[in-house]
Amino acid sequence: MQQSQNGRRVLPVLTNSINKSPGSDLPPEITSRRWMYSQMTRAVLKKIVRAPFSIHTWAALRRTLMSNFLPENLSYRYKAYQRGECNRCGLCCKIQFQCPFFVDEGPYNTHCSVYTTPHAPSACLKFPLDPLDLKLLQREVGNACTFYYEGAPQKLSILEFARLYTEGIRQQFAKRKLKEITEAD
Repeated sequence: MQQSQNGRRVLPVLTNSINKSPGSDLPPEITSRRWMYSQMTRAVLKKIVRAPFSIHTWAALRRTLMSNFLPENLSYRYKAYQRGECNRCGLCCKIQFQCPFFVDEGPYNTHCSVYTTPHAPSACLKFPLDPLDLKLLQREVGNACTFYYEGAPQKLSILEFARLYTEGIRQQFAKRKLKEITEAD
């Protein structure tokens, strides 16, 4: 807790949101936070409705769970073997439906309006997570995506996975604590 000027205590979380002007961290394509979160909710609901009919929905769910629940040391295991780069074709953003944050400025000139904001979904930021993730995307868009993998990390035993998971969680807590300390100063 921090002391404010008039003597009342204010939570640091609330201080950050109170001091920011509304929409200050949003790109011009996004009208408001309310609109942005309603579009994210709508996209998730569309995915849920289409889940029984598409393997891509299951791949997206897998990527979302892995990117949100695995620590960075496990979710980035394949990044050292990843080659290629995004060619900005935008096909991954419109497989089942066009993402509401997708901005098309012509062929091979697309971008995501929330990608560089703190509101970007971690599944999009970490894409592709592994060769299976990329294979499931390639199944839907053909070979338009220019990412590929050369090699793979060593297979993990259950004990090794548990050790790396615990280590990764500790690192995340240490980073969070360090961030809180530097913000308090």
